Amino acid sequence: MVMTIKGLNIPVNEKPLLSEEPSRPAPMMQKIIRRVPIILALTLVYFAAGKLGLRLAIINPSASSVWPPTGIALAALLILGYDVWPAILIGAFAVNMTTTGSVATSLGIAAGNTLEALLGAYLVCTLAHGRRTFASAEDVLKFAFLGGAVSTTISATLGIASLSAAGFIAPGHRAEVWLTWWLGDLMGAIVVAPCIILWVDRPALKRSLRETVWGGIAAASLLLLGVVLFDNLLPFAFRDYRMAFLCIPLVVWGAFHLRAHEGATLVLALSGIAVWGTLRGFGSFAGSNVNSSLLLLQSFMGAIAMTSLVLSAAIFQRDSDHAALEKAKQELEGKVMQRTTQLQERIEKQKRAETALRDLSSRLLQMQDDERRRIARELHDSTGQELAWLNMSLSRLQTDMQADMQKLSVDTANRVAEALGVVSKVTSELRTMSYLLHPPLLDEMGLSSAIRWFVDGFVERSNIRVSVEIPAEMERFSPDLETAIFRVVQECLTNIHRHSGSATASIRLDRSPDGITLEVADQGKGIPEEKLPSSASAGRTGVGLRGMWERVRQFGGDMEISSRGTGTIVRVVLPVGTGGEVVPERSMGA
Repeated sequence: MVMTIKGLNIPVNEKPLLSEEPSRPAPMMQKIIRRVPIILALTLVYFAAGKLGLRLAIINPSASSVWPPTGIALAALLILGYDVWPAILIGAFAVNMTTTGSVATSLGIAAGNTLEALLGAYLVCTLAHGRRTFASAEDVLKFAFLGGAVSTTISATLGIASLSAAGFIAPGHRAEVWLTWWLGDLMGAIVVAPCIILWVDRPALKRSLRETVWGGIAAASLLLLGVVLFDNLLPFAFRDYRMAFLCIPLVVWGAFHLRAHEGATLVLALSGIAVWGTLRGFGSFAGSNVNSSLLLLQSFMGAIAMTSLVLSAAIFQRDSDHAALEKAKQELEGKVMQRTTQLQERIEKQKRAETALRDLSSRLLQMQDDERRRIARELHDSTGQELAWLNMSLSRLQTDMQADMQKLSVDTANRVAEALGVVSKVTSELRTMSYLLHPPLLDEMGLSSAIRWFVDGFVERSNIRVSVEIPAEMERFSPDLETAIFRVVQECLTNIHRHSGSATASIRLDRSPDGITLEVADQGKGIPEEKLPSSASAGRTGVGLRGMWERVRQFGGDMEISSRGTGTIVRVVLPVGTGGEVVPERSMGA
C-alpha cells in the first residue's frame, strides 16, 4: 500500500522495507547470488559516475569536489537493500584502478566508499525512517547529518589514509584533500540521493492544468536564471556582482508548485549548470583557484538542496495534516449524517406514534361522547321512565292511604312519604346526571342554549357567579364541533370550581370569519409561573387538560393557558369556515 501526497510516494505497508531490515549474513549471500544482474548494472552506473567525478579532480587524481557516486550508492542501499554492497565495492575499485594508484590504495578507497554507504544507509534507516525520510522536515535534517555529514567522514578518512600510506599525498596537502573529498561526498549524498529515491517513489497523480503551468514556469525560471548567472550572460556592468542568491526565491517558489522528485531534479540540474559555468570561470563563485571555487559552489548548492528538501517535507507534512483533517472531517460528517438519519428515523417514528396516539385519543373521545349520549338516553328513556312510574305509584298509594288513614299506622304512612321523597330526589339527580352526560339542548337548541343551561346549573351547585357572552346571532355548527366546545367549557368550569378558589368566572364566545374564539377566565389564585410550561404542554398535563387539548387538536385548533398571578385565562381558537364547517388545512396547534 502506498500513500501519495505532494509528490511523495510513501510506503505505508506494515512489512518493513528491505533497506530497513538488514538480512542475516547467510541469506544475504544467497540474495547477492540471485541479484547478480542488478549488482552488475549498479556497478556499471557507479563506475560511469565515478569516472565523471574524477574528471573534475584538481588537487589530487583520487579526490574530487563533485562526487555523484556517493548519492548513487546511498540511494541504492536504501532502495534495493544492503545486499547490493558488492556493486559499490567493485565499482569504486575499478574507478580508482583505472585512474591512478595501486591495488592497495584502490582497495582502501573502495572499502571506505562501501563502508560509507552502508553506515549512511544504516543510520538513515535506524534514526530517520529510511526511504520515508523525505516526508518530515526533521528527518530531512537527520538524513543530511547522518547520511551526509557523518558517514562521508569514513570514506574521506580511509581514502586519505590509503593514499598517504602509499605516498600519493604530500603531508602539507592532506587537510585540503580531505576537505575536498568529504565535501564532494557530502554534496553527492544530499543532491543526488534524494533525486533518485524520490523518483523511485514518485506518485502517479494527475495534476490540474493550472498547477502544471505554474510548475513549468517555476522550473523554467530557475533554470533560465542559472544559465544567465553561470554562463556569462549577465550584462557587463553586473558581472562582478555576486548574485547567485537570486536562485533561492525561485527554489522556494518551485517547492510550492512542483512535486518533491521534480524539485530535487531541478536542484540537480541547477547544480550541473553551476558546476559547468564555474569550471569555465563564470558565475558568482569563479576564482583563480578552481578547486576552491568548486568547494564554495558545492557549499552553496548544499544550502539550495537542503532548502528545497526541507520545504518539500514541510509542505508534505502540511498536506498530510490537511488530508488527515479532511479524512477526520469526512468520518465525522459520516457519523453526524448517520446519527442525524437515526434521529430523523426516531423523530419520524415518534411522530407516527404521536399521530397514532392522537388518533386513538380522538376515537376515545368520540367513543366517550357516544357512550355518554347512549347512557344519557338510557337513563332518560329507561331508568327515568321506571322511576317516573315508581313515583306515580307511590303518589297513588299515598292518596289511598290518606283516604283510609284509620286502617294504617302512622309509621307506615311516614315510610311511604319518605320513599316518595327519595324517589323524587333520585329522579331529579338522575335527570341532572343525564343532562350533564349529554344535554339534550345541545342537539335540540344548539351550543349557546346548552352552555347557558349548563352555567345555570353550575352556578346553583357551586355558588360561583359566571358571566356568559355569546352572540345572539351565532349559527349552528357541526354536532362534533359543538360537543367539543361544550366539553371544553364544562372542563374549564369544573377546574375553576375545584382548584382556583375564585368567586367569579366569565365565558366569552366570539365568531369571526376565520373561526371561533373561546375564552374562559377566573379571578382565582392562578397558576405559578414555573408550572405554566407544563400546563401548556399536552404531554405533561392532567387528564382533563389533556382531553381539552385533544379535542382542540382534533379540529386543528390552538389552545393557550395564561396566568397573570391572580386568575387564569384559557383561550381556544378553532378554525371554522363561514358555513360552520371545520377548515381542514389549518395546521394543528403545538
